[in-house]
Amino acid sequence: MNFLKRAIRYCWRQKVRSLILLLTFTLLSTASIICIASGKAAEQGTQEIKETIGASIRIQLDTSQENYGVPENDEYETAYTYIGDFITNDMIDKISQVPGVVSYNAKSSEGYWGIPDNFEPFPGMVNAPGLSTPYQAVLNSALDINFLNGTYTLAEGRHIQPDDSYVTLISKELADKNNLSVGDKITFLTERDSTESTAFTIVGIYTGTEGMAKEALMSSDIAANLGYIDINSLDEIYNLKGFDYLDVYINSADEAEQILDTIKNLPDVKGKTFAFQINSEDFDLVSTPLSSMRNMINTAVTIIAIVGAAIIVLLLLLWTRSRKKEVGILLAVGRCKGEIIGQFLSENLLIAILSIVASSAFSFILAHKIGSLLVSQSGEELSNLAITVALNDMIVVFGIGFLIICLAVAIASYTVIRLKPRDIFTKMD
Repeated sequence: MNFLKRAIRYCWRQKVRSLILLLTFTLLSTASIICIASGKAAEQGTQEIKETIGASIRIQLDTSQENYGVPENDEYETAYTYIGDFITNDMIDKISQVPGVVSYNAKSSEGYWGIPDNFEPFPGMVNAPGLSTPYQAVLNSALDINFLNGTYTLAEGRHIQPDDSYVTLISKELADKNNLSVGDKITFLTERDSTESTAFTIVGIYTGTEGMAKEALMSSDIAANLGYIDINSLDEIYNLKGFDYLDVYINSADEAEQILDTIKNLPDVKGKTFAFQINSEDFDLVSTPLSSMRNMINTAVTIIAIVGAAIIVLLLLLWTRSRKKEVGILLAVGRCKGEIIGQFLSENLLIAILSIVASSAFSFILAHKIGSLLVSQSGEELSNLAITVALNDMIVVFGIGFLIICLAVAIASYTVIRLKPRDIFTKMD
């Protein structure tokens, strides 16, 4: 009987040992494959975020003293207000065509304040009737920092888009409290005891306000009450001349100064009363969860490799030493040491081959769930991120696994195979 047949029969007889090794090999290889794939996905996600918001340039109104005064059309000269330039849609169109600009989002710092009419906000400690709640006005809600960094996540519907008018995003908490859903309308009164109201259609519902403090002084301080509306309706309601600030997202912080110079020299921008600021903190904030996860995964792969190798060597060392009598008999009947080592190696490689099939199946099953976790850590911009188990990663993991098994068998076998049959039987007696 050759050593391969003996290896197969031994594995069949020693079912518990074979099962333990199968589970050990499968768990270690599956964990390694998932960690490597997750690390690559996290790196890809970080790069994807960087391409979206590697840095941003904020263009805002210059509200210094010299830009305030009495408008020319005020015949009574009673109004003292901002008389400088505003950010307009034409200006945004020109900026969006600058090379290196990947996206933009205009906002109104004041936003919309209205008195809830057909729904009830969460009350604060001061719960007087007729209190207004603020809604941030945005051009593109997907680029709001709360969605970019994962604080808020769109749960239903869609985001506010630049061409929307009289639409809103509300928190899931507020929607559940008032039995609201996508497609419903919420209305606000402009003043207490007024019959004039403004209606907004709910286009999206987001999560992320859960668990935030409800013990606030005013209802306007409770996160679940603070939603978003489109900036076009805000302009119409308040008869605004334009936006008061614009965030321009660019590929890289290294190109920020050059792109800023280009924007400043555009005909629609040059000489206007605007202030400029370069910001790379948004990218650092958004990419931190993924970067931390990638570092954690790299550490996990190293730990799995070291601990896994130690476990395999220890198990094989203990089991091989318990087979001294078998080794002594084989040597006594003329079996060479190479054949005995070949049997030990074949036993473990047969189990390793079975573990390849099992770990491959588990890796593909777990990849989707781990991918969902990555999305939850990365925010709205990576909603399509998925972990892909690559064939070359599997080959690398299984190849390293085979090397570890060969090394473990060699170490374990040497402790027994170096003895002569007489020494083996003498020590057993």
